[in-house]
Amino acid sequence: MDKKIIIGIMIFAVLFSLGVQRQAFLSFDDDVELVKRSFLSTGAKYEYANINAWSKVNDDFTSFDKINEYVEVTIKNMNLDKQKIKVSRIEENKFRQLVVEYAENTRHINIAVQSLKNGAQSETYMLIDEYLIKGYDNVLKERSLINNSFKLLELKPKVTVCFVGTFKGKLNKEKNSSIVKLVLDKLEAQKIEGMEEENIISVSAYSSKLKEYIKLGSEKINLNVAIRYSSFDDKTYLWVATPIIAIEY
Repeated sequence: MDKKIIIGIMIFAVLFSLGVQRQAFLSFDDDVELVKRSFLSTGAKYEYANINAWSKVNDDFTSFDKINEYVEVTIKNMNLDKQKIKVSRIEENKFRQLVVEYAENTRHINIAVQSLKNGAQSETYMLIDEYLIKGYDNVLKERSLINNSFKLLELKPKVTVCFVGTFKGKLNKEKNSSIVKLVLDKLEAQKIEGMEEENIISVSAYSSKLKEYIKLGSEKINLNVAIRYSSFDDKTYLWVATPIIAIEY
């Protein structure tokens, strides 16, 4: 868990270092609704949705007292039952981390605050990673709670939302391609880059219908679609996210 969270923050720091841009007259809620509709149009069975949000907190090697304050504000705002919380803490010479794991029937939430010192430079980051297990109806509500948690700390998070579904068995390559194409067509999105192999397809694309996007070089990206077969449970998994997929696939 700890290593995954560290790696996750590093990945997103790189991906978003070029900035999240916004197009006028649209809202991110609209983005999520459009992406959800494109996901549902595929006929995939809903498995879960993921909301991932992170922000740089400061340029200090932050004390654990202060880290605890950030976490307490978040726990209260997210309406988490403290009886169901598992807390783990790491303190080393140049690294501090506090992780809260929370699980109930409808949602699983990880909250992590990390502070790192590298020579004369120091940085502190905060991450909230939530899985909606029972349905997607509360995605916007939960995203609002997450955003407000950062707002109370005077932080502006980078947020990704991903819908994950499955199809029974192993689909052939042509079927996988047609499902990815359907998602892109629904959003009138243009493929920017991607990879295609026998068991996996992953595409990054841009849709003018979606508000937020990241810019990699001269290219805009705000839609990420992946499909992959898992022999473990004999299912084909589909991920549809904006602006990127922020979970392992």
